[in-house]
Amino acid sequence: MGIWHKKKMKRLLVEEDGMTLVEILASILILSLIITTFMSFFIQAAKTNNQTDTVNEATFIAQEQIELLTYYSTTKSVDETMTLIKDASTKAGFTIVSKISKESENLYKGTVEISESKGGKIYAQMETRLSFKTAEKNKN
Repeated sequence: MGIWHKKKMKRLLVEEDGMTLVEILASILILSLIITTFMSFFIQAAKTNNQTDTVNEATFIAQEQIELLTYYSTTKSVDETMTLIKDASTKAGFTIVSKISKESENLYKGTVEISESKGGKIYAQMETRLSFKTAEKNKN
């Protein structure tokens, strides 16, 4: 009986000529659904990476501007600093707006806002407290 079974199986395998058109179309459909699903994940990840890069760049520029304000507060007077930062500047496609406002007699608030040059969307904001007392002492 074992020999008969082997012959029958061999005959069934030999008679198999290939796949039908329906089987090929079904496999293509299944593969395209799987690939489309994975591609949407990759596209979304790329968009998220671009947004993250933009926010990181804006944050680095804002940090640089805050450090510049801190430096000015130790080397220049309030009026000189206000003159230096009065105009909005542009860097790497961002508009940089720095402001200084008085909080108390010796304390000022420095703010930096980084926005898109075209659309105006704000990507980063930072603020710090500045004492121009040191600059005044250095001048005297």
